[in-house]
Amino acid sequence: MLWAIAIAAVLWLILSRHKFGSHVYFTGDDTRATRLMGVNVDRVKIIVFMLAGISSAFAGVLLNLELLQFWPAQGEGYLLLVIASVVVGGTSIFGGSGGIFETFMGAHIIGWMETGILAAGIGDFWTKGAMGFTIVIAVAIQAVLRR
Repeated sequence: MLWAIAIAAVLWLILSRHKFGSHVYFTGDDTRATRLMGVNVDRVKIIVFMLAGISSAFAGVLLNLELLQFWPAQGEGYLLLVIASVVVGGTSIFGGSGGIFETFMGAHIIGWMETGILAAGIGDFWTKGAMGFTIVIAVAIQAVLRR
């Protein structure tokens, strides 16, 4: 958890206090307009994907250290939880808005929701259904608010 807090703090500083963070938001909102502003959109996308890859690799290393074993499909079950955390945190599927702190709080909400569902004795199938339903509701709310 301390690693997650430290990485979130550093990424928040970059996203909110650095010119690169503004470029990331602009690129996510409208790439054509961002290019016209003089931002190298391809470079921004490459750096963002590199950060995502490094973060994913670090998370994989931590997961392997926790479980003390490795298999190729080890992280498949986390994709739905990650998407739900990001969407519930307020990051727009349509691009251009979001934040580190909001995503961090969305991850906590999804974690509490998953824990509550499992503590109630409901199976994993219904947990994934609840996460999918949560994503649909969050995207619908974002679409309504975007208009």
